Amino acid sequence: MNSFRKICFLTVLIIVGHATSLLAAGPKISDMVVGGNKHNLSSLNKNVTYKAAPPQTIEDKNTEICVFCHTPHKAVPQTTLWNRSNPSSVVFGKYSSSTLVIRRTSNAQFGEPNGASRLCLSCHDGITAGGVPLGAIFNGPVINMGANDRIMGIALFNAAKIKSGHHPVSFVYDDVVLRAIQNDSLKSTQNYQMPRIVKLDTANRMQCTTCHNPHQNQSTEDTYQVPPNEGRKIAPFWVYGANNNASLDHDSVCMDCHNIPTNPFPWP
Repeated sequence: MNSFRKICFLTVLIIVGHATSLLAAGPKISDMVVGGNKHNLSSLNKNVTYKAAPPQTIEDKNTEICVFCHTPHKAVPQTTLWNRSNPSSVVFGKYSSSTLVIRRTSNAQFGEPNGASRLCLSCHDGITAGGVPLGAIFNGPVINMGANDRIMGIALFNAAKIKSGHHPVSFVYDDVVLRAIQNDSLKSTQNYQMPRIVKLDTANRMQCTTCHNPHQNQSTEDTYQVPPNEGRKIAPFWVYGANNNASLDHDSVCMDCHNIPTNPFPWP
């Protein structure tokens, strides 16, 4: 075997070995690679609405999986290896319920979506970073997404939905905020354990990624709740559990923060 063939053979072994290690690394990676995960925008994915058009040239990245969100080089500085522009030109506002306790708590620093939530909105805002399509990555040319190049429908999180529905995001959750939620600054929280199942970001903030994991969808894709929640999926991309059971998986995550035995009502 000449030198050139040896190099090609070794390269193939490395690629195959790397792919195998990814599949063996755990369900987060394998779920993305095998297909079906709606965050896999590769043209090779199946049974999804949003995916790239078939590639036209060998240079096209339409068949890749991670490139739509991540890049190993020249990444956006907001977070590790991020490959999308932060929708800095879009003002979403914040969840505005008058009964929300944290909005009157300075320690919560409750305001415009930031951090990981802002990165999620770079696709889910329906505008996509000021009007660019889903395939507009930071490091490389725009990937052709065909007709479905904007997220719409139930997965759309524009300013109106953020202000009037769903869960507030991008606020600090600590003992001070917990006391405010309990509505009694004299109550001790020494015996309270901060969230175990869910995770806060490095600034101790609750984000979209606190409850949702984009790399692994634990819920059954085509399972819907019965009325009055018809049309809403049971915990899509939920961070915990695979039972797709609201009383086991969904509530376990919610109660990690909302289980306040000294004064459980009203919840924030």
